[in-house]
Parts: sequence; structure tokens; C-alpha cells
Amino acid sequence: MRNQFEVGDDYTEAPDVIGVNILGFRLPELANDKIFCSRIVRANYDTRETFLADKYSDYFVETPKMGAWTKAALPEQYHELWDFCSIIQAKIKDQERVIQMEAITNPLVLELADEAQKAVAPSEFVNATLNRKSELEQLSDYVVKQQRKAAKEAAETAAEKASKKTAEEMIITALRNNFAAAAVETMRQSAGITEARLAELKQQVQMA
Repeated sequence: MRNQFEVGDDYTEAPDVIGVNILGFRLPELANDKIFCSRIVRANYDTRETFLADKYSDYFVETPKMGAWTKAALPEQYHELWDFCSIIQAKIKDQERVIQMEAITNPLVLELADEAQKAVAPSEFVNATLNRKSELEQLSDYVVKQQRKAAKEAAETAAEKASKKTAEEMIITALRNNFAAAAVETMRQSAGITEARLAELKQQVQMA
């Protein structure tokens, strides 16, 4: 306020100071005001007398109250404010529909909608980039898990082959030392060696 006029100037010559508060909730103090926009002026707290009411005032726009009205039902003086609030409330993806539905032609309101689109676009780009980064990280984790699983299975297969080889060597030793057939059979079954493979091992021992 003080920057609008020089010290000693007449208050009546100062430009009006207006505050606009657009709220997404209802103020309890304005519960009795049915219209969605209320003008509040300064007053002496003790006497309740207004103070420079013609120069300084605040507007409180309670957007939840708009649901009880339509633009056509309001005096024309509220139409421009209604259009601004309609754009502010609308999601970016719904703005075009709101503009058509409310028949918004005010260039300032349309410019606000355009600026909102520009402001949100980078965020959408960032979100898309972050989502892609997350997807790539998930894919990378999946590949690592698959590689670990394959390595584990390969190690288990190698261990199984080594164990089987050791079992076959033990059976060959048993055959060379004329172990009882029942003992050799138990060794075969424990190692998971087929009867055909046992026959091959016996043939190896006979040929040695």
C-alpha cells in the first residue's frame, strides 16, 4: 500500500487495494453468505465501524459454494470471476470441456488456461521420465534375478553331475573289489543311476 503514494499524499488519491482469496473450502465466518464471492472490508475491532472501506477490501471466493449455482443464474458482474474459478478448479485434461460447457470467451481466462497447460506439461514429462526410469529399474532387477537363478541352477547341475560322477567311481571301485550285488544296487539307487548305466559300468570293469 505504501508504495502507491508518497508520504503526505491524500489517501483518497491512492489506488484502490483489493485482495482476492480463492479458497477450496468454506469459511465458517461466511457460512451465512450464500453467494460464492464475499467482499470483506476493514473495520475497527472494538466499534465494528468500517475503516477506509472504499479503498481497501478483500474478496473471498469459496469455490465449494459454486456447486449451488450456475453462471446463468448469477448476475453478470460475477460471470468473469466464475469463468476464472471454473478454470482454476478444472483438471488440466478437463479444461477444454469446461471452456465449451461454460461458453468461456474471455481472452484473459483463456490465457490462464493456456498458461496452466504450459506449466503442467513439464511435470507430465518428468512423471513420464520417472515412470520410464522405474520400469527400466524393474526390468534391470528382473534380469539380475534371472541371471542369478540361471547361475544357481547351473551350479546345482554341475554339482549334481560331479556327485553322480563320484558315485559312478565308487560303484566301479565296488565292482572291482567284488562287493555284494545288493550293496552295489543300493549305491546305484542312492545315486540315481539307471540300470542301463550300471551295466555300462560293469562292462568297463570287465574290459579294464
